Parts: sequence; structure tokens; C-alpha cells
Amino acid sequence: MAVTTTSVLFEPVTFAGLSLPNRLVMAPMGSCQSDGGGYVTDQTVAYYRRRAQGGVGTITVESALVSPHVEGHEPRLHGPDFVPGMRRVVEAIREAGTVAGLQLMHPGRQVTSGPSVAPSPVKLNSFAPTPHELTVAEIETIVSQYANAARLAQEAGFDFVEVHGAHGYLPSDFLSPLVNQRTDGYGGDTERRARFPLEVAQAIVEATDFPLFWRISVEELRAGGYGVDEQIEVARMLEAAGVACLSVSAGTWHTLEVTVAPMWVPRGHMVGYAGQVREAVTIPVIAVGRLDDPVLAERVIRQGAADLVMLGRGLLADAEWPAKVRDGRVDEIRPCIACNACVDLVGRGLELRCAVNPETGREATWTMEPAIEPRRVLVVGGGPAGLEAAHVARLRGHQVSIWERDGLLGGKLDVASRAPSKGEVLRFRDYEHRMMERIGVDVHLGEEVTAEVIQREDPDVVVIATGAAPLIPPIDGVDAPHVVDAQELLCARVAVAPGQRVVIVGGSATGCETAEDLVGRGVLVTIVEMLGAIGHGIESITRRHMVRKLRTDGVQVITKARVVGIEPGRVVYEAEDGEEGGLEAEIVALAVGWRPRGSQLADELEGREVVVLGDAERAADFVAATGAGAEAARRF
Repeated sequence: MAVTTTSVLFEPVTFAGLSLPNRLVMAPMGSCQSDGGGYVTDQTVAYYRRRAQGGVGTITVESALVSPHVEGHEPRLHGPDFVPGMRRVVEAIREAGTVAGLQLMHPGRQVTSGPSVAPSPVKLNSFAPTPHELTVAEIETIVSQYANAARLAQEAGFDFVEVHGAHGYLPSDFLSPLVNQRTDGYGGDTERRARFPLEVAQAIVEATDFPLFWRISVEELRAGGYGVDEQIEVARMLEAAGVACLSVSAGTWHTLEVTVAPMWVPRGHMVGYAGQVREAVTIPVIAVGRLDDPVLAERVIRQGAADLVMLGRGLLADAEWPAKVRDGRVDEIRPCIACNACVDLVGRGLELRCAVNPETGREATWTMEPAIEPRRVLVVGGGPAGLEAAHVARLRGHQVSIWERDGLLGGKLDVASRAPSKGEVLRFRDYEHRMMERIGVDVHLGEEVTAEVIQREDPDVVVIATGAAPLIPPIDGVDAPHVVDAQELLCARVAVAPGQRVVIVGGSATGCETAEDLVGRGVLVTIVEMLGAIGHGIESITRRHMVRKLRTDGVQVITKARVVGIEPGRVVYEAEDGEEGGLEAEIVALAVGWRPRGSQLADELEGREVVVLGDAERAADFVAATGAGAEAARRF
């Protein structure tokens, strides 16, 4: 089924006094763009303006904290001082004819610092503090804080507010029998556990005269937690309390692989939940969960699973996703690969960035000025940094060629894609290759670039993005024939059979992904890692799931140990306390890191304008690589 300009995605929708220009809603994603005091910044305004200009019908601005007593990186809306900044955001969104809403949030016990509160003193995890059990008076205060924030949102000009009542934040913790162990009127059966969310909804409806949306988790996905049948009952209660629209999600902090699904989770994995809720209520329902495939998004609406479709990370990857779909330019969409780099950064309190779109998070200062004097630019290396450098340089009007010694563009993306959890990274490579051809970049594959080649081509600027080479550690026996680079196993260039024993030296991203691939083929795998844990370099949601699954699948993990010798059929390691151990190994795979390899060529090009970037300069991640490529190309 093709998506056309007459797609149901672009039908206007009217309900509860709102007129939405289409069925696409931007998700309220945290961005860490407000200043230290929770005030809106110029970057916040530019970020939302850019998404509105891209054609999305409705934007739900990220969670604003309703309580002055909560610490966090989110914007705030608990006093009049925050209204002018929020009004700027509304005006930026409205300039493009987009409807503006604001999500309101109280994190409850899900805080990284400051006071933690909950319906009962149940810890989030073993590392978290025991939350303070809210008194009835404190509950009443928080209810009034939600109503106050909603009034302020209406004063700022928003068209609606949405309460974040999902994902383990305070309203959903009241609903959870795992967290809410109260015996008063706020705990017990479903109706009593729903009392706090319902009081919040009723207070907002009474305090304002614009629509109230509600984000709901319909399944806790933990033994003993709430399930779909119970939450459908809650959804009906919320409708009766005056909620005008439900955004249907699932999961909590404990099941983030569902809530913020990485690339190995199928698209549309939560659509069924939306369909069940939609059958039970009469108000509109929003479907969520990796719906950035336009054909899938249209199917969700046509088949009646939801009235609206929410786009989140897809609009970080390409703000113009709606306009490109509407105009029949689907193959020009910069694809979200659900790598969750954005989620990982924001989760650590760092400003939002996107691995595939270097503009994201820099909208206030991002410019793509035409080159004053077009120049001949030769890019050496077709990995993420080189691809983005070539792309941006060409868009600015330079004459660009990109040279890759392998037969395909992508650099380390090809290797990364071999891991079962990373197949979608090639969607970015394929997009870049399409764009190279479309915008007129001259692509050379299977050609090694030397100083002689550059002398012959005689470019004005040379961009060296040759990536990094695997590190070879100084271990006795490392040059033995059964010792290989882990990438050789991932790419199946070294044969390995079920039942063989492989020891992987290094437990960061490459080591874990190699183990994930090998154990799926029936290989007996052991990881030896010097640090106290494995998975460094993997975004946190995938890491947590992968480490758990590796252990479940039988991968032996030895941490706080270093390999000191490799012998025929055996690896010798030394533990932190100095004690030695041995492991059987028919193959030893090295995954200990990378070393830049751009300096040698740069040294041979004395007298030329040379830019060394990405892994060729220093080993870096995907976000840093694409960012470095774009920034370099914006300057020459």
C-alpha cells in the first residue's frame, strides 16, 4: 500500500473544540534544553519551531514539572515566571499552523536527585532511595499543583494539556498494586488506586476550559502489576472525569525496551493496546510505538486501531517527515534507526542529540549557508562522518567526491548491522547513498586513496574520515593463528561452528554484539572484561536487556580481569586480586577498542587544506561522527 497525498494521515480531525490539521502528533520527548532553572531557552523555541515547520499537525511539548519541590532537567510550569517562555514556544508552533499542547508531569519516585515521593515507600530499584509516602494533605497539594500548571498553560496559549499518567510516574504508581500498598481511600481495589489520577483530571477540567489529554500505560509488564483489563476500566473512568483524548502506551522504567523501543523491537508493537482502548471508549485514541513507517502509520488509522498517530524519534531524525510523506518524497526521509542515542543522552541529563541528524539539538544556531566560493572537496572514507561531510558540503554548493576502499559505503555500520540487535543501522547508510546520487556527489567504491591519488585529483579540500582500526593489545600469544578481530566473526569471515568455544577479550559494544551473534549460532562464549561490568558503549536500554539476555543464553562473563596470555586452546587471565585463571578457547576474538588511522595520510598531504574528523581523528560514537562531519562541512 502506497502513501499518497490523499492519505488518511493528512485528514483534519475535530473534537473537544480542537481542530487538528492532520492525524500526526509529535510526542512529548525530553530534550534537556531548558536552562538550569527550568526556563525555556532560545534553543527550545527553535527546536519546536523546526518540527512545526515540518508539517506535523499537533505538537505535545515535553513534560513540564508541576511541583516546585521536584528536581529535574525538565522545563517547569508551577509559577507565573515560567509563562512568558512557554508563550514563546506556543507562538513558534502556531506560526506554522500547528496545534500546541503541553504535557504536565510529576515524576514521583523516578527522580535522579532531590526528594522522592510515592503512594507507598517502595523503592524504584536497589540503588534508589526509599521514597517518602505521601500523606493525604500532600496528595491534595499535588492535585492542586496539576490544576495550577494547567491554568498557567492555558494562560501561555496552549490549546490543550496532557497529563503524563504512564511509565511509572506518580499517577501510574498510584495505579500500580506493586507500588501502591496503601490501606486508605487511595489504595486497595482499582477504583481506590485510580482516585489520585481521577482527582487530578477533575481538578484540571474544573480549573480550565480547554481539552485534557491523558497518557496511560495499559500494562505494567511486571508480575503482579496492573494489566490491560484493569487499565481499560481506568480509561473509562478517565473519560467520565472529562479526559478528551487518550495516548496509549505501556510499561514503566523497568520495561523501557517496550516504552522506548530500540531498533530490535518491531514497529507498531503497542498498536494492539491502542485498539483495545479505542473499542472501550468514545473519545479519540493516539497510537504510539515506532510508527515512523508511513505505510504502517496509515494502516493504523485505516484499520481503526487509533484516531491519531504519535511520532517521536522519527521527528528528531527528520523534522520534515510529515511534509515528505504528504508530498510523496518518502525515500528522502532521513530514517530514525531507533538507536536510542537521543534517549540515552537525555537520560543522563545531557542535551538532546540525534545520531542520524546533526541539526537536532542545534536548531538555534544551525545554518546551511551556500558556499561563497564553490570548491572541489574530496572525502576519504564512507563511514558516518564522511557521508555527512559529503552530504552537507554538496548541499552548500561544493563539488564533492567521496572515496571508500570497500565495495560499499557505511564504514563500521556494515559490521554493526551484523549484530542481531542492530540490523537497522543500514537504513541510514542506504539513505545517505541515495542522497549522494540524488544531489550529485561523485561516489568511488573499492578504491584506496593514497597521496598519489589526491595529487592526481587535485582537490581544494581533503576531508579524511578513514575511521579507526582495531586495537591489538600487548598480550603474549596475540599473534597466534586462532586469534582474530571480533569483527571477522561478526561478518562471518572466520568460520565458527556450534559447540566451539570462543573467548572474547573485551566486553564493550563490539564484544557484547559479537557474543550476541555467536551464542545465537550455538557457540559457547565467554567474555573477559577489565572493568566491573560489560556493555560500555551500548545505549542504556539495549545494554540492560542485552546483558540480561547474554547471561540467560549461557554466555559466561568474567569482569575485573585482564587477559595476560593466549596459548593453543587456552586463554590465561588475571583477576583483580592477582589470581590467575584459565579458559578453554578454540578461537580468541579481540574487541578491546580502536585507534585512529587518519594521521598518516594527513602527514603526507603537507601544503594542502586537510580536515581530519570522526574516528580518523579520535575514536568516537555515531552521534559524534555525524556531528563532526556536518560541522566540518559547514565551515569550508
